Amino acid sequence: MSRGSIEREKVKNAIDKGKAEAMKEEINYIKFRSTYKGIERGTVIAPGRKIIWGFPHIKRIFTLEKGLKKNIKEKIIFIEEKIDGSNIRIAKIKGRIYAFSRGGFLDYFATEKSRGLGLEKFFEEHPKYVLCGEMIGNTPYTKPTKKFDVKLLVFDIDDGHGNYLPCEMKYELLKKYNINSVPVLGKFSADNFKEINKLVRHINRARKEGIVIKSEGRLDVAKYVNTNADIDDIKNCVHLYFDMPFGFFNQRVIRSSFFIRDYNLDREKYAKELGSAYINGLIKALDIVSSGRDIEEEFEILVNDVNIWEKIRKHTGKEVKLTIIWKRKEGKKTRIRFTKTYLETTRKLRSYLNGKGITD
Repeated sequence: MSRGSIEREKVKNAIDKGKAEAMKEEINYIKFRSTYKGIERGTVIAPGRKIIWGFPHIKRIFTLEKGLKKNIKEKIIFIEEKIDGSNIRIAKIKGRIYAFSRGGFLDYFATEKSRGLGLEKFFEEHPKYVLCGEMIGNTPYTKPTKKFDVKLLVFDIDDGHGNYLPCEMKYELLKKYNINSVPVLGKFSADNFKEINKLVRHINRARKEGIVIKSEGRLDVAKYVNTNADIDDIKNCVHLYFDMPFGFFNQRVIRSSFFIRDYNLDREKYAKELGSAYINGLIKALDIVSSGRDIEEEFEILVNDVNIWEKIRKHTGKEVKLTIIWKRKEGKKTRIRFTKTYLETTRKLRSYLNGKGITD
């Protein structure tokens, strides 16, 4: 169902109440900072009153069979691999391609990369459409790799009115314009639990993040994450304990418990893995801080416009400090290796190591 336009009065009220704000960047636009009267957080009103609708949060199911029955109404489903990358929406505005973060910020890095991905033909023939995808590789937000620079993996196409194209129509369009899709793992009857469970076990053994289940018409959608991915998340992020979103770790423990029980996995084995991920990761962080160092991670980007670095710094939260390790020219491009220092976790762990007490 088309969502149409957004009334000017509603936009004004949202700004007055701090739910939206006017942004003056390369283009002027309005972004919704939080959901307001049915308008999703991250929604952007760009020049020409073009609306890039915020991407809604997808329901997460904790147990597969009952979750499918309750949340997917169509009889045919497609299953896609869930990708952990930088979530962006790409649109054509006033003749140029722009990328926006999930929160509605103009992402200068993703914009530059998107303009080099050969998307022009797609947007020439479908100017109202919005590509929704994950950017992976050497981005300011994902683990660096030497295998490639960046890749865009599209998981949905918005028709410009907040409706997502049916799965097969989306796949055909992406193939026609040579745009990468997230991996499509298969087409199933929604009640073919034997084959779906077999796929889920394979995804868990391969330590992939999980799956996204979409009804044929893309009217219903749910995501399901496996226990190996949850434990890997804890292992990879626990050293950032106080900089992670509230509930990040608890959610993964709960989800793992459901998955281990449902698939009758070795409880002792996974209990040891989960405990090790937590304890060893936190002790490693304590060792780092105790030695006088800060909690840091390294990232790497390759850009045409070196000024993008300053724009990345501008949009980084106050609790994260960016520091260049090295910068070098590669032809007409510039490669930058940098650290993110996580100030909240560093500060709290250091204060506890120095004897600070807290009242529980």
